[in-house]
Amino acid sequence: MKHAILENKPILLRPETYNRIPFWRMAARQDQVRCPVCGSPLRLIAGITFEPYFAHPQASDGPPCPVSSQEDVLSPDWLQAQEEAAAASAASEAAVEDKPAADEEAEMIGSFRLPKKRSIASSATSPSPAPKPPVFRKRLTPKKTIQHLAEKQSEPLHPGQQRAVHTTDGPLLILAGAGSGKTRVMAARTAHLIKDIGLSPKQIMVVTFTTKAAEEIRQRIARQLPPNQARELVAGTFHSIFYRMLLHHQPGRWDQQRLLKKEWQKWRLLRESGVLLGHEELAALKENEALDALGVVSRWKNEYILPREAALREAASDAERQALMLYPLYEEAKKKLGWFDFDDMLIGCYEMLREDAQLLSRYQERITHVMIDEFQDINRIQYETVKLLAAPQNNLCVIGDDDQSIYGFRGSDPRYILGFTKDFPDAQTITLEVNYRSHASIVSLGYSLIGHNRERWAKECRSFHMEEGDAYLFEPEDEEEQASRIVDEILHRTEQGATLGECAILYRTNESARPIVERLSEAGIPFHYTQEEDSFYQRQTVRWALHYLRLALNPDDTDALKEILPTLYISHEMWNTLRSQAILEDVPILHVLPRLTQLKPYQRKHLQTVADILASCRECSPAQALELVFEDGKLRDYLKKRARSREDGKDRWSDELQQLLSASKRHATVADFLQYIDQMAQREKEWRTQRPLPDEAVHVLSIHRAKGLEYDHVFLPDLVEGALPHEYTLDELRRGGNAALEEERRLLYVAITRARHTLCIGIPRERFGRKTRISRFVAEMGR
Repeated sequence: MKHAILENKPILLRPETYNRIPFWRMAARQDQVRCPVCGSPLRLIAGITFEPYFAHPQASDGPPCPVSSQEDVLSPDWLQAQEEAAAASAASEAAVEDKPAADEEAEMIGSFRLPKKRSIASSATSPSPAPKPPVFRKRLTPKKTIQHLAEKQSEPLHPGQQRAVHTTDGPLLILAGAGSGKTRVMAARTAHLIKDIGLSPKQIMVVTFTTKAAEEIRQRIARQLPPNQARELVAGTFHSIFYRMLLHHQPGRWDQQRLLKKEWQKWRLLRESGVLLGHEELAALKENEALDALGVVSRWKNEYILPREAALREAASDAERQALMLYPLYEEAKKKLGWFDFDDMLIGCYEMLREDAQLLSRYQERITHVMIDEFQDINRIQYETVKLLAAPQNNLCVIGDDDQSIYGFRGSDPRYILGFTKDFPDAQTITLEVNYRSHASIVSLGYSLIGHNRERWAKECRSFHMEEGDAYLFEPEDEEEQASRIVDEILHRTEQGATLGECAILYRTNESARPIVERLSEAGIPFHYTQEEDSFYQRQTVRWALHYLRLALNPDDTDALKEILPTLYISHEMWNTLRSQAILEDVPILHVLPRLTQLKPYQRKHLQTVADILASCRECSPAQALELVFEDGKLRDYLKKRARSREDGKDRWSDELQQLLSASKRHATVADFLQYIDQMAQREKEWRTQRPLPDEAVHVLSIHRAKGLEYDHVFLPDLVEGALPHEYTLDELRRGGNAALEEERRLLYVAITRARHTLCIGIPRERFGRKTRISRFVAEMGR
């Protein structure tokens, strides 16, 4: 139904009122939106592919309402009267909003002022023109239309795939576009070498980038060969194959118990080995700064840049400058205590083969054919090792798609696949141009987008499917409303027969996932989500802000006050004095703060202000309370000073505050908001520890993790400048570099081509409290 009652006034869902949906959704959550017939609470359902509507909750008590969803149950006269009343109400609200700024009065909260006509998170001093109402959703039409496969043959392989399978001698480059059946080709090619050419499985090495891909190859081959032959195949990831070689020839040096598997173990090794003594700057590094520097070290090692070569480099960032200092110390610490990392496996195997000509010759005689999957993601040390093993026959088959090279941060470089024919001038090139996965319009969108990259192999693309598929853009008010609409759309799709496992939400950065996971939890929808970072509500900035709110509700919350002492510039040494004085005077500990005798007058004045603010916050909405804490309580000033010396702290703390503000606007009171956060924390513990994972669940994962996967329905949130393309990419672009932008474009191409049937792209008009600009990639791929 389109009609409802709110605060005894009719409201009506229609295009000109869709910008009210976030407000009405929040009111509905608080049971304030009512049915005009039976008076029971309604829920607002606003997804993406269907028009929004009000509905009775499925589990509502009492007899069913005669107007559950059909407007025609209501009389035409009643509907007309409701529409006229809703229009009059909307006009009245618009008139209030258009009152001149001079007539506005400041709202008083306790003894503090909040401007009425200013967004809580805004710092603008002059009123801006009324924004154009957002389009609820629109179809995205590809700029370029690709051709369908003209003839669909009954053969399991089309001609291009057959040619790739039967080309077995000499170097071969197979350009396998998204959804082109490369795994099928790899399995068929391997079986052909064994069954038809007569090779032993031990002569074939198949290298993949993930253990899962290696296992899939084995399973496919096992269906075509006797079991004993499938087991003899040399298949696995670079690390697993190279490590097996190291263990066989140098077991004493490569004990698995001495492997540094986690990044934090590297930093702990540096600190505990003693190599940082005398290096005050390095010893003072925070863990995240050290891990960033060690990430640079890892990238250098993958490019076979050893400490002596690295020392000649000029640092392009603080992370590189710190890496230059850490690199030789890190290598010294490992050598001193007998540890090694994953990068050392690659370097160790390469150097072992390069330095032992006899050993290398034995491997070259045994392994006559090498096949590399995901070749676009290879790095230098892996490539050099493969070239050693494949020589002198060079029966080296590399399969990949330069358009899907997205791991530059790990040292992979598309120049190796782009330069393969230069390294092997006699190499043949075969393109698998048919996409079997996605419907035609989705293939066309990806093709239209990726064509803007300059550094790529030019290739044609065709769609196997005649069906067009659906691609939508939708423009929610902010990231919170975006998450709500995605969840409503998923529920709608399940009602239409889709399963949860067919749905995936792919994000560029972890910040996009928080509201989505929360809405899924609220809706009771099972999901798969691997979060490597700490929970949002456990981050230090967020914890401080929430502890202020807890103190507002309970001025005797000692745990909360103890946590925020640094933000008040009070040392922890004064904690015992503060607590003792509160006990002696028998007053809440917050009230003691301004009366501490050890403080200077300006400190006491500020602490009294904080106490007054927190007293006022009890009567505020959560968003107003947070804004008072941030501004009048000076928390924002403290965080700004704290971040000045930190390279990564420039915007993150600010984004975290804005995220918290956005989340708080969905709640009426501070108590409700804190209770909600406690519930989310409990649910997070549950889904983090849930084993086994549910079979049918929505997949929430980063675009990087989604590579190689496919889903019927894909949702891409936050397609705005600064998110995708990422803000770091935009910084490089301003400095004249274009490589990072091309990798971001490839990243979006990967995301688009995960979708089989439908693709929904979110463009929030506001993100982290700031107005957004639509990603440049949208105009590149569609209209």
